[in-house]
Amino acid sequence: MQKLKITIVGNGKIGQAIFHLLRSSKIYKSLKIEIYDKDPIKNRSEKSLIECAQGADFIFLCIPSWVEEEALLEMKAVLNKHTTLIALSKGINVSARKSMDELLEKDAKDSKYALLSGPMFAFEIIENKMSYAVLASKDKKVYKKISELFSKTNLRLEYEHDVHSVAIAAVLKNVYTTIFGMIESYGEKKNTRGYLASVAIKEMHGIMKILKLNEKIVDGTAGMADFIATSESEHSQNRKLGKEIFEKGIATFKSEGLVSISSLLKMLGKNSNKFPLLSLIEKILVGKKNAKKEIGKFLKNI
Repeated sequence: MQKLKITIVGNGKIGQAIFHLLRSSKIYKSLKIEIYDKDPIKNRSEKSLIECAQGADFIFLCIPSWVEEEALLEMKAVLNKHTTLIALSKGINVSARKSMDELLEKDAKDSKYALLSGPMFAFEIIENKMSYAVLASKDKKVYKKISELFSKTNLRLEYEHDVHSVAIAAVLKNVYTTIFGMIESYGEKKNTRGYLASVAIKEMHGIMKILKLNEKIVDGTAGMADFIATSESEHSQNRKLGKEIFEKGIATFKSEGLVSISSLLKMLGKNSNKFPLLSLIEKILVGKKNAKKEIGKFLKNI
């Protein structure tokens, strides 16, 4: 029996976590796994991206949103209707100004695709802890086939057909998480952070409504569950970025929240002013205002 070819694009932490899950799958012996990374040191396949993607049944895109378009365009010539792409990034592509589902629709329209979104910290997966995700696809058959890859693993999957709502909920989660790193550095404890979490969830609902998306996604695994995990975890890149901006005044690395906020604000237009916490994040991340001063003013006016 011919083995299923799996390609993992990106040998960072989440790419390693996906490989770890696949290796523990009930059907691991029937899989042929290629792991590609742009960094030659991390490129376990020692092949080009096109060679790794050629003939792949499933391609896991374990790369940030800002490089995803480049990877898709490079692979485009070898993608076809037999290929299923699974995107794990939770942002809006900067150059295309498109969410992950929109980007896949544009650059991989001949292939099937899905989004994998939820509380999936790589270090916990590698430690054999439980993880949870929504697998969003317009076709439930795609969900069932991908689910089989993770049979008997510690990843629990649930199906959602509204792919775009899942994509935007993931973006919102990352944008709002940035402020929680700042709030912590400001010195506020669980009381304030708990209250602001409720404000963030309320604003996410409002944003989804304005964008005519499914608000229920905010309350589920791809929304609230992921938001709670990342806003309180020291392993969250968006939380780390918030802390760095508060403490140093600048960000020395990218995060999905930082990269995506300008596109999100453009999507909302003047409606962004309806959301006080989002406006605070905008002042600091986009307007480069002093985080300590702006947070102080915000908290006084609550």
